[in-house]
Amino acid sequence: MTTTNRVSETGVEAGSGVGVETYRPSTLTASLAALEDFRISNPKEIANVLRKFVRQMDFLNVAFGRYGERIVTRILAVDERAGTFLYDYGASEAENLRLQESDENLFSGMQSGVHIQFVCGRPQPHLHDGLPAFKSQLPKNLYRIQRREHFRVETPIANPYICTATLPDKRRISFDIVDLSLTGIRLRSTDASTGELAIGMALTDATFDYRDLGAMQSELRITFVHNSQTFNDPIYHFGCRFLTLPKAKEASLQRLITFLELSRNRR
Repeated sequence: MTTTNRVSETGVEAGSGVGVETYRPSTLTASLAALEDFRISNPKEIANVLRKFVRQMDFLNVAFGRYGERIVTRILAVDERAGTFLYDYGASEAENLRLQESDENLFSGMQSGVHIQFVCGRPQPHLHDGLPAFKSQLPKNLYRIQRREHFRVETPIANPYICTATLPDKRRISFDIVDLSLTGIRLRSTDASTGELAIGMALTDATFDYRDLGAMQSELRITFVHNSQTFNDPIYHFGCRFLTLPKAKEASLQRLITFLELSRNRR
């Protein structure tokens, strides 16, 4: 089921064309510190991410040892109460034995298009459904590196976040926020006057109120318009692109998107 890869002493995986750091134990945790904006430390959230690997049967690489040996594995079970998880043996018994002697091991995989990384300590051999497996403690930190610019996450429906913006005629008006991504936002309004808005128009001085999660500001450009009807009352939907969202705010927006996606997955 699994395959193995070697990373050369220079830290570049043969044939990959991609530079990969040599994963020495002394540098693993320090190298992940640069991903602080993507870090999750809540044990329940970490367990939920690992359970999703179980459900989707997604593969992960486990890099270990001085020269970055690695196995390919799948997570088999998560025991949140015990604080442990089980994962499959690799294809090479020799590498499985060396992994059992490694104190710092980097797990890396993709989950619904999002890159996941975390570090675990020395694993213990275990049996799962009568087959050999590894057991490790749940990681203290997990990194969800969400770089899909156009990935959209839905916002709360019952108590929506609010965007207040200035229309081209200088009136201020409030919209419900329907979903958002790193590059834009979808708004909804039942105000009949917004039916005059069209693609290409700008919404200025837009403020996004995410309540306890903070607020942001940006100019918006309308890129999509859709009108629907409910009980004879029109509902106007507008897809908008951020024009002036500060680079410094991108990390905050990323954390918000991650929070919303995790909240949705827990429901």
